[in-house]
Amino acid sequence: MNSPDNPHGWLAERTLEPRWNPLVSGLVNLAVMLAATFACWWLLFSTSGVYQLYTPLLGFSLVIWLLLITVWQTEIFDFWPLSRNFLRQANPLAKGGALTAMMLGVYAVFILGLFFYLIGTYGITYFNWHSLTTHGKLGQDVLSARETTSWAYIALSVPFFWFSVVFALGVGRDVWPTLNQPRLGLANWLFVAVLALPAFFLLFHPHIGFMFYPAQIYAAVPPWWKGLAQTTSSEFSLGIIFDSVIMVFLTIHLWRGRPWNLVEKQPWRFLLLAIGSLALGLALFKTQLAIMDYMWDEAYIGGQNEANFGWRYSHTVTMGAFIVVPAMVLNQQFGALFKRLGTLAAGLLGTVLAVALGLGFAWLYYEFGPALLGVCEGVSHPSENAAAFLIMIMVLLNIQDNFMDGWPGYRLKR
Repeated sequence: MNSPDNPHGWLAERTLEPRWNPLVSGLVNLAVMLAATFACWWLLFSTSGVYQLYTPLLGFSLVIWLLLITVWQTEIFDFWPLSRNFLRQANPLAKGGALTAMMLGVYAVFILGLFFYLIGTYGITYFNWHSLTTHGKLGQDVLSARETTSWAYIALSVPFFWFSVVFALGVGRDVWPTLNQPRLGLANWLFVAVLALPAFFLLFHPHIGFMFYPAQIYAAVPPWWKGLAQTTSSEFSLGIIFDSVIMVFLTIHLWRGRPWNLVEKQPWRFLLLAIGSLALGLALFKTQLAIMDYMWDEAYIGGQNEANFGWRYSHTVTMGAFIVVPAMVLNQQFGALFKRLGTLAAGLLGTVLAVALGLGFAWLYYEFGPALLGVCEGVSHPSENAAAFLIMIMVLLNIQDNFMDGWPGYRLKR
């Protein structure tokens, strides 16, 4: 997130300066990012590439957790266990390599080790696709079981993401002012986990239980939101909660942390983050649904593709992500061009540019994505989910800016 208002974090301590003039430095970073994006996509994700992880939910589940782990590393654990001397003096490539390896290591331990192998094997069947095909006997083949497991990991990430953002920006050191890392990070992270796990079982588990035939009514109650959302899909919950995360990202990257950093005293700061982000996320969610109703008429029960309620709910996240990507680029790669502007002017100009560039990016993706990325044609193809591609870019942007100090276009000011 690159929070500007955390007085105790490395991201607030460091000062980056353009290696050349701000425009050239930003363009160089953008060119490097484009090259890294295409290389990673074709190597790891594309269905015509090497490893073909884009199924699409498998790839989506991977990148959303990697993005969340970068938030944990930078905002909650403040780059622990790396020392300040290492962060100040290490080569950007060495530093970026070390932090990226740590990110992948946390993913391997937390998702593959804890949830996939341990809980998925001995506790909850849907966290391991091998368990689903071995024990489930619910008509799932290997591919459909893998997508079910991937959806479970996506769903699990959403409450973890929102509570992580709220605690990182809304709590920080306020509850434990005397703790140092890693105790401070662990204390906040445990609070996040204690809240996120019940939220997952309330908001997402009922849907997963009803993905099978017959529905697993002895393990999962019928989705309680069906009358409100006109669907049993927890894409309804995903849309609202992750749209809230998106709005926090936009305020950090476009509005210099406003309004969250205007309030310092607790519990008001925490409440502002929690209630304010949900209110903004719901506004984004409702606004996009209204636009979809205008473009495609109202969704209806049993509707397919863009006429499906669940698809529309989750697509609010996709369209929000199309705006977040240029917002991050404007802040991380061209932020020096906006420094002379006041917060209001920079926020308004950045928001207009991010929305315009995001809509243009969406058009380019759906128009040329099949040829350039190997994705399916059409906005609402069942095998297409642009959010996976977009969140992969966010991960790469965080690696470049947060892990590598904006290399190669930027460098630490000594």
